[in-house]
Amino acid sequence: MRTFVTAVVTGLRRSAFVFVVAAVAAVGSERMFWYWSTDLGSQLFVALFYSIPVGVTLWAIDRYGVSSLWALWLATPLYALITEGVITPVVYSGGPLVPIFPAWFAFWHGMLAFGGLIIGLRFLILAGRTTAVAAASLGLGVFWGLWSTTLWLPENVEDPELIADQGSALQILDPGEFAAYAALFTGLVLVGHGLFSWLWPASFRPARWTIRLWCVLVLIVVAAWSAVVPWAFPMFLAYAWLHRWGLRRHERIAEGPNLLEQLAGPTPRRPLVAVATMAPAAAITYTACWQLEVPLEAVRAFMWSMIAAQTIAGFVISVMALRRAGRSSTTERLTDPLASTLAQT
Repeated sequence: MRTFVTAVVTGLRRSAFVFVVAAVAAVGSERMFWYWSTDLGSQLFVALFYSIPVGVTLWAIDRYGVSSLWALWLATPLYALITEGVITPVVYSGGPLVPIFPAWFAFWHGMLAFGGLIIGLRFLILAGRTTAVAAASLGLGVFWGLWSTTLWLPENVEDPELIADQGSALQILDPGEFAAYAALFTGLVLVGHGLFSWLWPASFRPARWTIRLWCVLVLIVVAAWSAVVPWAFPMFLAYAWLHRWGLRRHERIAEGPNLLEQLAGPTPRRPLVAVATMAPAAAITYTACWQLEVPLEAVRAFMWSMIAAQTIAGFVISVMALRRAGRSSTTERLTDPLASTLAQT
């Protein structure tokens, strides 16, 4: 009986952890991209869908001993691929031979939403780097505010996918509404990281049937998308196999604690509170652009330059991570020079 109760408690705690990670990651994946809704309830509903890509990514980190920043970029594209290849079919839009969307989403979803809002902030918070947390949050906030101005463009306000989901064109938020919106979802990020004190596990090994269920659900949905986009299924399998190949190469040389083990522990209060700087940075940036009446041509140029830069960065970093997978130093964990530099900025 005691074993059964322990198993149930462990399962509930693991599920709660996945849900909280999904809720925080979805802020980067959804709320920093579109302001679809100012309703917190809808965000928690979205987190249910994001729980599958989050669960698969966390499992990959544990299963393949992902212990360094470079190895992390082998796992986070899985989060991006499932998010934009299962929840929606957008990743297939560029065709099977042009990796524009996989590279862009590897950056936005994988490196910004999961790698930045979850792993990066967690590392800086645990390291007690209050100034670094504040600087990172300010930077994310400024980017959030700038990117949100791209929703003023007519082609985005009347985006067909958005209208199909919401039943109407996007309602542009004025500065006061956007400030409340940024505060709400920054608060969600802060609360999520606070809950990691109790929920963050030193390992993440769901039951085998859970992994199989995730895989079956993913493959069924991808197969369904193939009725609309014929190359969806082979394209998804090809990208998933590529990153699994890189993870298996990393697994052969990985030693020491993986990222989940490295980032387990209580959350220090002072650096956690510094996350709150994200909201005013986003609101001030958005308001400044609003008051200055930035021309739509400039906004459009910014949008496309950011998409190009992120696509190139996502492609280059992913390729570098795949090349380094089998020969990275086993001492290259979150305490490596790259992470140390990040922590001290």
